[in-house]
Amino acid sequence: MQRPMAVLSIATAVVLLAGCSGNDDKSNSKSESDGSSTATAPSAPTVASFDPPKAFVAMSAFGVERTAKDNEYTLQAGMVGQTSLIAGLTGVTGRNIAAHGQPWTVPSAAASTTETLDVTAPMGVQVDGKDVVAIAYVQNDKGNGTQKAKGQVVFQWLNATDGKKVAEVTADLTPTLGAGRGGDTVVSQAYDAATGQIVVGVGADGQEAAKKGGEAFTVYADPKTQKSTVIPFVTPAGVLNGVVAGAKGRNQEGAADGTIVIADGTTGKITKQTPTKQDYLNPAGSGSKRAYLASNSYEGNDKYNNALYSVDIASGSVVQTKSQVVDEQVSSFTCWGDQAKAVVCTSGAYGGKEIFGFDDTTGKKTWGYTDKSASRVVPTVTAAFHGIVYAQTDAQPVLMDAATGSDVPTSTPTPPSHDNDPGSANGSDMSLYSGTLKSPTAVTKYGGAYLQAPSGSNYDLQSVLIALAPTA
Repeated sequence: MQRPMAVLSIATAVVLLAGCSGNDDKSNSKSESDGSSTATAPSAPTVASFDPPKAFVAMSAFGVERTAKDNEYTLQAGMVGQTSLIAGLTGVTGRNIAAHGQPWTVPSAAASTTETLDVTAPMGVQVDGKDVVAIAYVQNDKGNGTQKAKGQVVFQWLNATDGKKVAEVTADLTPTLGAGRGGDTVVSQAYDAATGQIVVGVGADGQEAAKKGGEAFTVYADPKTQKSTVIPFVTPAGVLNGVVAGAKGRNQEGAADGTIVIADGTTGKITKQTPTKQDYLNPAGSGSKRAYLASNSYEGNDKYNNALYSVDIASGSVVQTKSQVVDEQVSSFTCWGDQAKAVVCTSGAYGGKEIFGFDDTTGKKTWGYTDKSASRVVPTVTAAFHGIVYAQTDAQPVLMDAATGSDVPTSTPTPPSHDNDPGSANGSDMSLYSGTLKSPTAVTKYGGAYLQAPSGSNYDLQSVLIALAPTA
């Protein structure tokens, strides 16, 4: 649950998206040479890997030009298998970590009458044993011919190597929200890595849509059946084998109606409800087996009941863990699953208030501390992968053991050897790299990626995608 290597510049990617906008070809992938041929899949041998990576070196940098549609708030970095990713409202571009083969770009929409309003972060799943990029777009289809305008959520599953579409599902929001109504934001997202199933929490666009579907509602999609379901008044926190865990409630002071919900993704039927009696209840993230929801309510005497609920998605059983922060209302929790057996969560608008570690099998807290700790700071967590938590302090990137919370020593990175030079291939420009390594927001055993703010006089850029290669 719960954001690198060499390739084509984003200026070229924008051209590719424009060239693809009216194309129904299944791959929607274009080469730089003529804007019409399908990208060739990399044939080079597998790049170096470490499971999990414990040291990185910056290998490439791609400037992202300013456009009318995307900005620093809509762009997100990703990593699936050997492919680094950058996603935005216009679509997603993938690049091999070691500059093997051509980059690929898949647009968010084929029709010019479709407006993309928000996008999920890219998610790594398996479909038929292959690494697949899963992504979803909240859109407004303005209509064509005699067709009425409608809100929709488009789900895409793309082969991580060449960008070819494995599956695509369009969820029409009209039956739930009414004609011409839809959503405008992604408020939560989760995926089942083994099945490729996705759930997206969508914020309603306007009061009329909210009356029909709730301030936020769930949209579920399955790449195998290529079916989708809308679950009104529920915000999703996790999905596993077609079962969705989420939250519902008014999220108002004194409401005390925060309820944990288990639903069948295929039918949308709610199968179990567990009241928390909390005023606010919202998704925080998910692990491999459990979903995590954050809650709070005012207890009086300047004290707050801040808590996390860990929900076994298969059974609906719940474990509550109370926050040690009681002297103020914790505005949010965010949780990262390590795609194995651990989950780490932090609280506060930007983290920094409290950090928890959970055993994802039992849902029980295994370690944690707050910003009041005399010996440790609460870092800003950016990712988790196979037992390691990747985080950032004011001074440097840090690694933590996801099971114990202890610091993990890192070695001095040394650049790996590649047949290709990712630092200058396919439009990479290492002069854009700030020279200061940051903690990655997406990690696989083949590397990582993050977005860096442009520096100096690069006024035509809104962001820079930094691709990392693992060295230990």
